[in-house]
Amino acid sequence: MGELTKGSKDLADGLGDGAHQIPDYTDQQRQARTDVMSDPVRLAKTVDNEVPNYGTGFAPFFLPLALWVGAMIAFMVLKPLNQRLLAGTAGAFRVTMAGWLPAMALGAAQVGVLLAVLRFALGLEAAHWAGVAGLLLLAVAAFLAIVQAVNALLGAPGRVVALALLMLQLTSAAGTYPIETSPGFFRTISPWLPMSWVVSALRRLISGGELTVVWQACGVLSAFLVLGLALTMFAVERSRTWSVKRLHPELAL
Repeated sequence: MGELTKGSKDLADGLGDGAHQIPDYTDQQRQARTDVMSDPVRLAKTVDNEVPNYGTGFAPFFLPLALWVGAMIAFMVLKPLNQRLLAGTAGAFRVTMAGWLPAMALGAAQVGVLLAVLRFALGLEAAHWAGVAGLLLLAVAAFLAIVQAVNALLGAPGRVVALALLMLQLTSAAGTYPIETSPGFFRTISPWLPMSWVVSALRRLISGGELTVVWQACGVLSAFLVLGLALTMFAVERSRTWSVKRLHPELAL
């Protein structure tokens, strides 16, 4: 009985000491701890080069899309190669330029209309308007050279190839979602297609940011421009030889 009495006293003393050690929180402290328990992880984020609306973020995707479609339409109206010069003694470069320059004039006019609509009708704000104009002119020059080369090399089926190139670029240009979310095939071909570079460069020129990608895009577009003109010159040299198949094609569009 003596041991039980002593044990009960020790237990009571221990419980009393423990009760005194329990913190006595205020209502504000209890609310703060309740918030921590209910939402233990919070995300702290910062936004670099914020755009004012959704349309501004989508502009870099739709601008090169419009220019590529314009290039396709240009060579539906114009012939990629001047047949009179082709049948004469004009050099391959002159024949190539005779087909490319009229289309380039239309492309430059298209760029002017696009910029006017974006700036004055839609009120788009850009960090570097001069850069946007220059990049779009270089882009339309490269697009026209590629479409001209495809049409000059393949003839009527070249229009289908130009459309197929458009579809591939739409799915690999990362215009709507980051390219990292796309299947592996599109991630692989993205750096090898011109529209991907135009989209990335326009984002920097419109919303601001590091311009290294812009200069890289200019280099890539210049390479595509030279490649397209070179392929057209090759098509000119190849077209100097006339055949029955050329005189009477199996397919005409």
